[in-house]
Amino acid sequence: MVFMDELLIKINDIYAISVSSSEKVAKGFLSDNYFLSDSTKRFFLKKYRFDSPNRIVEVHSSKKYFANGGIPVILPIALSNGNTFFEYDGAYYALFPFVDGKHIERSELTEASIISLGQMLGKIHLLGKGSKLIIDDRFKIKNEEKTSKEIEDILVKISEISQLDDFDKVALEDIQMKKELLLKNSITFENFGLSCDHLIHGDYLDHNVFFDEDDNVKWVFDFEKTNYSPRTYEIFRSMVYGLLSADVTEADLENARKYIDAYSSVYPISKDEMKRGLQLYFVKTIRGFWVESEHYLKGNTRVDHFLFDDYKKIKYLSKNLDSLIDTLTV
Repeated sequence: MVFMDELLIKINDIYAISVSSSEKVAKGFLSDNYFLSDSTKRFFLKKYRFDSPNRIVEVHSSKKYFANGGIPVILPIALSNGNTFFEYDGAYYALFPFVDGKHIERSELTEASIISLGQMLGKIHLLGKGSKLIIDDRFKIKNEEKTSKEIEDILVKISEISQLDDFDKVALEDIQMKKELLLKNSITFENFGLSCDHLIHGDYLDHNVFFDEDDNVKWVFDFEKTNYSPRTYEIFRSMVYGLLSADVTEADLENARKYIDAYSSVYPISKDEMKRGLQLYFVKTIRGFWVESEHYLKGNTRVDHFLFDDYKKIKYLSKNLDSLIDTLTV
């Protein structure tokens, strides 16, 4: 509590405000954020996980670029010196205005919200195509050596567990499945003929937007993963995470079609580009062990619940890549 009291004193000093209370945000998997309040206003304090201020400059530049292009982005509050973040006790923070908006859980997304999500992503990508911002981060697929090393490190940790629980067992199944898929899908990024020619949001999902009362996207936030990428990677990442349930029902596929159609109504995309993009998403995903790495190598169990659904979705994609594209382009 002493640390937070001292942090509030610094915030009041550098922003010329008078916040006196803080509340930790319950959501969030990789960082700690807070709601701050004074007698009349509320603010959102973001603690970044980045070690370098250069990356925060990139993220904030990306936010400003999209906001200037008409995307409803929540921008950080600037200090008197023009900076949009500050350092305290070895960490970096930014203060944002508190924005009142509606979240819609994935299982409760309406047709209007799905269409609006698709259209907004189309607008972001159309604007991102013309970006000249200097952003070092680029889409990449983890190479075979790094993938093998990560798998080995995780398996060592699992081998040290005397009694495996359900999470451990599914983690082992997920690793084994991906290892087998990697042997069949050794294609590299360059083979897809796609370019890192779009500045993308990087984590465009339902939990990173607010909706208005009519279920239209009202605000977009959390650009921490912004980078230059083939637009198709973000299209399918957002579709798979946001619209497909673990068992991939017909209703899921119908919602996915609506999402792609809404996107295409703003920024058209060919069936061929979509097919290569879905394959690219799949190849990158089977080289990813984010949940296992966080759990076993970093001790972060807040992401554990993603493993079970992700395992089933990858299993589905491994058998239905081609038919999924046909379904989405009817």
